[in-house]
Amino acid sequence: MTSRSRTLAALGAALLALGGCGGSDTECTAKPGATPGSVDAPVDCPVSSVIAVDATGALQDKALARDMGSAAVRAAEHTITAGGHLRMVVFAGDANAVEVIYDDQVPTLEQLDETRRGPTEHDLRRALGVTIDSALGVIDDDPALRARVRELTRGGSSDIARAVRNALREAKQESGAAAVTLVSDGAQASDQLMLKRRLEAGDSSSRLGAQLGALLGSADGVDVLQAVGLGRLPGRVNQSAARTDKLVEIWMTACERTGAANCATTTEL
Repeated sequence: MTSRSRTLAALGAALLALGGCGGSDTECTAKPGATPGSVDAPVDCPVSSVIAVDATGALQDKALARDMGSAAVRAAEHTITAGGHLRMVVFAGDANAVEVIYDDQVPTLEQLDETRRGPTEHDLRRALGVTIDSALGVIDDDPALRARVRELTRGGSSDIARAVRNALREAKQESGAAAVTLVSDGAQASDQLMLKRRLEAGDSSSRLGAQLGALLGSADGVDVLQAVGLGRLPGRVNQSAARTDKLVEIWMTACERTGAANCATTTEL
């Protein structure tokens, strides 16, 4: 286990030691927040969050990597403050091979028997930010972690459909409100769908969206399924507005097909 992994594991253990096994029985739901990647829910509503970050483009562009890391931590924010299971992974190439940034239970304030969060919350938020930035090469805090993430790119273009399908499977294992966030340009080239190639060939958005939705599988019981950063390519390369709009439409169609309670897609980070 790396020093960074040990730090995050220790934070999780400290939170659980404080929290015990309690929790509120109050039903609550989540929805997409006002800023890209964020999740909105009542302050006392724990939300289990799964965040999958596509490193393929980020490793080629530090500015893009910085934005993607910020979006990932933003997606975790409500769980950091209100509790729930938090899982954040980085993938590239084969989405079955991932670098797990964090995977642990964040206790609720009720479990902590507190009325407000203390320094452990801030430590977790900071540790997540430093770790994701290290993984994506924004900072050189953990060269070994960055090297492991670079190894993931050997599988070729990211299979984002599989990454989201795996994230949904993880989210559905948790009780209560759940949110899944994909941080990616959303235009993989070599998965089962071959989305990039078929976009360039002019396939219809409705057809591609339906097929992508079938690959994602069921999101029944998941409050939020969202994709952020669609079309954001490294090197400040801009896709055409028409191409970007089509990509957003494909992802919205796919999300709606999964049965998620709330869908959101955006080109912003």
